[in-house]
Amino acid sequence: YAYSWGRQNWFENVAREHHAVRTGVGLYDMSSFGKLRVEGRDAEAFLNYICGGDMSGPVGKITYSQFLNNAGGIEADVTVTRLAEDAYLVVTPAATRQADEIWLRRHVGDRNVVITDVTPGEGVLAVMGPKARAVMQAVSPNDFGNDTNPFGTAQQIELGMGLARVHRVSYVGELGWEIYVSADMAAHAFETLWQAGQAHGMMLCGMHMMDSCRIEKGFRHFGHDITCEDHVLEAGLGFAVKTDKPAFIGRAAVLEKRQTGLETRLVQFKLTDPQPMLYHNEPILRDGEIVGYLSSGAYGHHLGAAIGMGYVPCKGESVAQVLASRYEIDVAGIKVGAEASLRPMYDPTSQRVKA
Repeated sequence: YAYSWGRQNWFENVAREHHAVRTGVGLYDMSSFGKLRVEGRDAEAFLNYICGGDMSGPVGKITYSQFLNNAGGIEADVTVTRLAEDAYLVVTPAATRQADEIWLRRHVGDRNVVITDVTPGEGVLAVMGPKARAVMQAVSPNDFGNDTNPFGTAQQIELGMGLARVHRVSYVGELGWEIYVSADMAAHAFETLWQAGQAHGMMLCGMHMMDSCRIEKGFRHFGHDITCEDHVLEAGLGFAVKTDKPAFIGRAAVLEKRQTGLETRLVQFKLTDPQPMLYHNEPILRDGEIVGYLSSGAYGHHLGAAIGMGYVPCKGESVAQVLASRYEIDVAGIKVGAEASLRPMYDPTSQRVKA
């Protein structure tokens, strides 16, 4: 690496990986995910208390959700997969695995629940892109169609000479699967996928690609865009909170915020100049006045410019009023014009992940 505030020497490499995932298929390692099994006869009720989402779905259902605190802030950003009637897998970011496990254990109380960290025991390989289904069909006799394995579901499959569990989810905004295999089978799974992918132009990809793709899609990154101090509704994640289920941590704060209105909103920005780079903490100017700073930033290789996300004060304002303003981002002392959106600038209706 040759570090720079401008385009680093890996810029073009990331661009190639990005375009491979957007137009073909990429393979990358996500084994660093935290993986916490929650099991027992009270598992469903416990996770419904911990999570803002509804955990009562059928076996195989994957639910995107947050752990909320009593103020409605986001303590964790996770997916929860129902493995059996009394067993779930909570998948967390690698950096927050220990904190998320502690949060779960802190709230177990006298419930009949066992929490087990299975992170070292499972490898995770991600196959993402429009050609991902073709690769999966080449390595397994199982059905990966929308009727059998729609977005947001998991299934057990044969893979090469072993077994795997595939989760149809995506952090890059494309058709794809996260493939969970026992750690001792991870190398075999990788070799099988890589060999099958050659016929489809598969490219090995890394974390810079993932960050570039996720920010185009407007996916939040925990620790930057969402934290324990950011209200789940102001972060634009109200769709993941189900207040019509039994009481859960943060429910009262969510209902109160719906009544009183949002004081700030997480906005996605795209620079009008394709040259500058964004990272995070760059000041946001609204109609010439600094109103906040970027919580995250990366180059959007498909959209053709740097993309940032940040909170904009909006008390008493409508969506139209927020978007009607003139926005700029201060990049090293130079004010650069920016387009603002509250919807993902890439595939706003999420058709690609459901293809």
